Amino acid sequence: MIKLLLPLLLAPVLAYAQAGDEKDLVFAGQSYPLTLDVKAKSDGQVTYAGRFSELPGKDYDVVLLQGLMPEPDMRLDLLGKGRSFFAADVEYRQTGFRRFPNGRFWARYKAPSLTRQPVKILVTDLGLKNNQSLVIYATELLTEGDLREREAPAEVSTAAYVPEPDLFVPAAAPFKLHRRAEWKANPPKEAYTRHAPFFFTLHHTQAHYPKTFDDAVIEMQFIQDFHQNGRGWNDIAYHFLIDPAGNVFEGRPINVLGSHVKNRNTGNVGISIMGNYHAPAHDKFTQLTQDSFVAVGRYVKDTYTVNISSFYAHRELGKTDCPGDDLYAKMSLLRGLVYAPQLPQPVEVPAQPVQLPPGPQAESLRQLLYYLETR
Repeated sequence: MIKLLLPLLLAPVLAYAQAGDEKDLVFAGQSYPLTLDVKAKSDGQVTYAGRFSELPGKDYDVVLLQGLMPEPDMRLDLLGKGRSFFAADVEYRQTGFRRFPNGRFWARYKAPSLTRQPVKILVTDLGLKNNQSLVIYATELLTEGDLREREAPAEVSTAAYVPEPDLFVPAAAPFKLHRRAEWKANPPKEAYTRHAPFFFTLHHTQAHYPKTFDDAVIEMQFIQDFHQNGRGWNDIAYHFLIDPAGNVFEGRPINVLGSHVKNRNTGNVGISIMGNYHAPAHDKFTQLTQDSFVAVGRYVKDTYTVNISSFYAHRELGKTDCPGDDLYAKMSLLRGLVYAPQLPQPVEVPAQPVQLPPGPQAESLRQLLYYLETR
């Protein structure tokens, strides 16, 4: 019983970050993913100016966005609403930006001080040739202190960190795993913290839905860069990620602390499905993805003796709609498949040749065997 309650009681100081549901800025009449129609105008002109968001429900001094920017010839700016009717709106300073060749981007902005003021999105034309649609998958309102994974920074070593081999899923795992080296993962920013898994959690990335293996590899690289450099975390948040073709990618080593559920990371293995499984996106949860998730789930369950009551959806552990309504509706099915009794595989015993005795009885036995085999 204690083991079953631990996921709900633990709140380790080293594991308070989360990933998977970021919709802090609410814009009237719009739902995520936000699609901004950007018109090609003269270079340097503001081509999109949205309305201010609704009043945020918490203090912030950092705004973090991520989405899809098809062309690089535009600039994304944020304004904070003036604190009074007579006060001017405040331009937030961009403190980080990265756009990948496939258009995936993240951007981080700093407000002058802690605030709860609404936010407006502006887009400036930097030489667009055609009209574009800028997609924003997620927005987060944070404080400067949130941009790290630990309460206090670890001491920085000048020696290259090489994780111990026993932190990783072994080569004999019963599913194909695309290792970190294959998708060209960056090393962690500091040494990993070990943990002993005893439960696991289903997520969705709430973002890009890869169409090819190469696209999924770039998405892995983007997510890691966003988590490490956008959010300031040690590494990619999840332990496994699965694309629509059923490819399973290795995130953090399974035996180290992840960063995917707020205050619920110790002992928790994070498995995230690439795509957005919440209205209005409704990405398709393919049979290949389901089969791969079940294989990974069974491995975690069998290797670490995880009870069925210790397999969660993210929303069951925190205030979030992750893994989306569409995936959450499949939780009963997935629990049943992961925990279904597995029949033992039949063992083939090679047939042994019949040794016939010497003498006159041999011919009679040959005729009898022929008769039995041809009936």
